[in-house]
Amino acid sequence: MRKEGTLSMKLLKIIFNILLLIVTLIVPKSKKYIVIGGWEGKRFADNSKGMFEYLTENMDNLGLVRVFWYTKDKKIYQQLKEKGYDVLFGLNLRSIFWHLRSKIHFIDQNPHDILGFLSIRTTRINLWHGVPLKKIGIDIIPGYKPKNELLRKFSSGGFWRDQYIVAPSQLAASLLGHAMEIKKEKWLIASYPRNSRLYNNYLEKKDDISPFNVYYLPTFRNQDDNNRNPILDSDIEDFNSRLKENNIVFHVKPHFASKSDWNKLSQYSNIDIIASQEDVYGALLETDLLITDYSSVYFDYLLTNKPILFFPYDLDFYAQEERGFYMDYDQITPGKKVYSYEEFVDNLETIRKDMMSYIKQYEKQYQEVRNITNQYQETPNYDAILELLK
Repeated sequence: MRKEGTLSMKLLKIIFNILLLIVTLIVPKSKKYIVIGGWEGKRFADNSKGMFEYLTENMDNLGLVRVFWYTKDKKIYQQLKEKGYDVLFGLNLRSIFWHLRSKIHFIDQNPHDILGFLSIRTTRINLWHGVPLKKIGIDIIPGYKPKNELLRKFSSGGFWRDQYIVAPSQLAASLLGHAMEIKKEKWLIASYPRNSRLYNNYLEKKDDISPFNVYYLPTFRNQDDNNRNPILDSDIEDFNSRLKENNIVFHVKPHFASKSDWNKLSQYSNIDIIASQEDVYGALLETDLLITDYSSVYFDYLLTNKPILFFPYDLDFYAQEERGFYMDYDQITPGKKVYSYEEFVDNLETIRKDMMSYIKQYEKQYQEVRNITNQYQETPNYDAILELLK
């Protein structure tokens, strides 16, 4: 029964796509109109935000007439409208019309970032949201077997099975291309738009008087309760005192899907909990030390040449029980790895006291990882993307 239901649903999708294809032949499309969305319409952040800002700032040079941000969030809609941007909200005639009229559609997660089912006869560009350290897509499906290419295309909403993928290096493109079944001719090697300001965010030596800004970005875990973060079970009073003694401000941005209760730490003077829906890339400009575990944000942060500390407290569990990794974790993570709360705090204080020595210790590894994950290291380059807009 379940198999029959699945087949029926696919058949309905194919019929719907064919009917929609006929409709799109009536509405003329133009590359002068672009629709962009991200994070399933719930956030204004990440690579889609960076691309939107770049295109709106360069509309005249690029020959664009209108660039629309699509959202399902009323607050985001109002904020962007007040700034004078073109914004589409929800499912209505205006949103449908401009999705059909535009020739270029951008996302950074999946087709639900916009009205993806309306992307037929468009150039579909997936900006994605990071170099994959953790396995994704078909690489986490046991025994996956490829399906008929034509059937896959016609049974996917808006033909999103046939898309371009943006990646900052050949290595990243090959991993994403395989995971999403995207052919090599549709790989676009370009800078991630969210990183534009990181290129000029150079390392500066910190004195003892200035606050030392540490940003901790733990990644998402499917089983938060079974592999609880050691910081949450520590003596928070003592932790805050040690931060205060060293003039460290500890910023934490929990993953938006995390179930862990980080908000209880917000009452402490030197601990700042960033709302999970906030875009972290503005905050990274003020960061003196990045701490993470398995989040690919550190690949971007390498562009600044600032220090990175890794806190993979559940490494064995994550590698075996969660998604696993594409590359050897120790080789691809340039920086000290700490596994317990005490190690974590001790190294935090050590780096605060002599940041430059820490950087020098891992300088060679920084460059090696940077070379395979970021093709453009001096200035951002979007040529491969912009070529499709001509």
